[in-house]
Amino acid sequence: MRRAILLGIALAVFAAVLRATPRIAASELLYDFGTVREGILVVRRFTLRNEGTSPLTFTRQPGVSCGCTTAPLPKMTLAPGELVELEVRFETTGYGGRRAIQYVYVYSDDPALPRLTLVLQGDVAPREPYEDTAYMLRYRYRLILDVRSREAFARGHLLGAVNVPLAELEQALAWLPQTTLYVCDEAGEAGPAAAEWLRQRGFWAVRAIAGGLAGWVQELGPYLLVGEKPSAAPLMAPAAVPPASLAREYFLLLDFREPAAFAREHLVGALPVGPNGLDRLLPHLLPLAGLPAEQQPFIYCVDEGEGVAQAAAQFLQALGLARAYAVVGGLPQWRIRYGDSFMVALRQ
Repeated sequence: MRRAILLGIALAVFAAVLRATPRIAASELLYDFGTVREGILVVRRFTLRNEGTSPLTFTRQPGVSCGCTTAPLPKMTLAPGELVELEVRFETTGYGGRRAIQYVYVYSDDPALPRLTLVLQGDVAPREPYEDTAYMLRYRYRLILDVRSREAFARGHLLGAVNVPLAELEQALAWLPQTTLYVCDEAGEAGPAAAEWLRQRGFWAVRAIAGGLAGWVQELGPYLLVGEKPSAAPLMAPAAVPPASLAREYFLLLDFREPAAFAREHLVGALPVGPNGLDRLLPHLLPLAGLPAEQQPFIYCVDEGEGVAQAAAQFLQALGLARAYAVVGGLPQWRIRYGDSFMVALRQ
């Protein structure tokens, strides 16, 4: 009798084990985001839950239907009854004027549903000709790093350059962004060595300007020069980038927020224009309006929303500066994508 009872218990336990399976469920299978403008990052959080009686394992990270969508899982196993949020992000840049349908595939060991499909869909309205996206702002971001003394920088420099004297370069490693950097010195004597020093410390996209500021003026004249021309003769290092090559991708970032907001935080290299300060820059920008578009700088206008920056970009394009843009959604669209990357507090 005792043996029969033990056998019955064992069979019951075995049957329970066979019945114990993971089962995946989602808070929703389809999210319709309606209509957004190109440049707005669509973000949706789906809740995934294990409604089974044994642990659910995600067999790999979710797959997506295109590189414009991301959906990383923060954990790979759920106990019975446990849930996890899956944040899906859809970058609308490039989808202006189109209906978008994006798929996210969630893979697990649920025997009944090994691949769960989630869908985001909606319409993306085209941006205006004077607008561009935070995604493209990041793509075009360039920084000119002027390593001369503060006195030399004050006498003359390139518009938008950031002054970090050589003696302070090591301290600047904490806030210098991982983007394309161009090192500018007086005449090519220190720039190549400083660029190599930065490369050895993980800044992979850094080059010196051939001949420094003197080489720039020799090749391009007063193009985007603020203040005095250098008097030294340029030394042309073979590995340095020619000034004309840099000029084709020259990048200016104009911040139209109030000074107090700029002081709290701003993107590295941004010029503090303020709501009413554009007139101060026009003497440097207007001479460029007659050049072909490919020889003009990229000018990105930002504020906290879409007010002053949009008006400024329209105005600059009307003057003939074809590559002047306002960022769709303003700085909040930068923060939602990149957090505080490239952001610094006022240092001077």
